[in-house]
Amino acid sequence: MIVKVVNGFDIHIYGQVLRIIEFDEMKVSPDGFDLNQLLLNEPRGNKYMNLLTFKETPSLIHVTLASVTGVENEDILLKVCLRALLDRHRIKTESEYSIKINGSVKTFKHQELNTTALFEVKHNGTDYTINHKRIKTVETDLQLEIHNISAIKEEINKQTDSNYDYLVLEHDTQHIAANRNGDILAHPVLEVLSLLNHKFEWHEISIFNGADISIQDGRLGHPYHLISNSQFYVDDTDIYQQGFVIK
Repeated sequence: MIVKVVNGFDIHIYGQVLRIIEFDEMKVSPDGFDLNQLLLNEPRGNKYMNLLTFKETPSLIHVTLASVTGVENEDILLKVCLRALLDRHRIKTESEYSIKINGSVKTFKHQELNTTALFEVKHNGTDYTINHKRIKTVETDLQLEIHNISAIKEEINKQTDSNYDYLVLEHDTQHIAANRNGDILAHPVLEVLSLLNHKFEWHEISIFNGADISIQDGRLGHPYHLISNSQFYVDDTDIYQQGFVIK
């Protein structure tokens, strides 16, 4: 028996998926179901899924943001959410927008919603600190391409250090990034792009999922693509009460 229907839509930004749900859709959760986990893991348990819920008030847009593997590129996700809501005429066009998230308020100017500035890079001898994240870089002879994935994973496992937020393997004009757990990140991470632009002056950067990143005047453009408008039906006989969790 269907006991709950949740409406939302999914958008895609360079390989990250952002699922956007209005807060009122999530207010009531059927017994035994965790709607946040369910919406993160449906469908197919995408490891790059991010779930954003929003509620508009006269002066603020209140937002919660959750992720399967940890929130990355937070400001980009928030800006893309604003653009999507504007495109859908869900919010009014303003000169700037204020978003309350995690107890803090972030303000974004309308003319800056399409791009985001790279971070300042601090070099600390053997590693880098960018946006309060520590990044370890390693030069390798490996071809950093999908056909070499087993060797790449082996090298990442050997080099992974939980003291660092990101590990970056470098080979010629190729790179690949992993998080502190050793998980390969197929999407771009703004801290890593900031490092590559600073270290090599790369303005055209190819990432592991095949997307080409363009950096102009120290800013990254981030187009988004609509994947789907979705309705999720919660059936009280469903044995997968947290969705399809991939381990």
